[in-house]
Parts: sequence; structure tokens; C-alpha cells
Amino acid sequence: MQIIIAGRHFTVSEALKSEINERLEGILRNIRLKISTVRVVLDIEHANRCKAEVVVSLKNSIIEADVTTRDMYEAIDSVMDKIAIQVRKYLDKKQQHHGETSLKDIPAQEGTAEGTLDEAYT
Repeated sequence: MQIIIAGRHFTVSEALKSEINERLEGILRNIRLKISTVRVVLDIEHANRCKAEVVVSLKNSIIEADVTTRDMYEAIDSVMDKIAIQVRKYLDKKQQHHGETSLKDIPAQEGTAEGTLDEAYT
């Protein structure tokens, strides 16, 4: 997994880079996805607006989120929370919710409830 951190209109400090790396490692550490790259773009649009964008490139899809706030650290926290939620939703969608045995594979048991239902209606 390659993590790319870029800044628009300013240079990203080492403190910001380390915080982003820690948060991403915490979110993506235990996930069994084939993540090729994670791109984080930090932007200062005006004197008081900070924007954080995160794009996670998976094998067959892309997960992205962006947040605009007044504080850069707050924007990073919010966008990481959004990415964590989206990754959990993606994993839940891709997870197979089927059991390992089907109803056809389960042997019929003698004295099932069918016999008692037939007797109840006669």
C-alpha cells in the first residue's frame, strides 16, 4: 500500500504527515482488501478554509471522501472518520452473507414438524 500525501498552496509539515499515517494505519491495518494507493490532498482554499480529501484505490473500486472546515486537524479527523465508515460499508457489502451449508445439503430428519402439521389440519 502506497500512501501519497500532498498539499495545495502550502507544504505539509511532518506533524501532519505523521498524524495522517497513524490514522490511516489504524483504519486500514486489519482490513483484508487489496489497496493499491491512498492519496491524501490537503488544501488551504482561503485564509480560513481548510480542505482534506482522501482517495483509497482498491482493486475494483475507489473510495473517496472530502471535508472542508476552519482547522486542518479537524478536517483530517473528519475525513478519516468518513473513510472508516465507507470502508466498513464496502467490506459489509463484499462479505458473503451465505452459510457454508445449504438447505439441500442438510439431511431430512425423521419425525419433523411436517407430520404434526398434517395431523393438526385433519
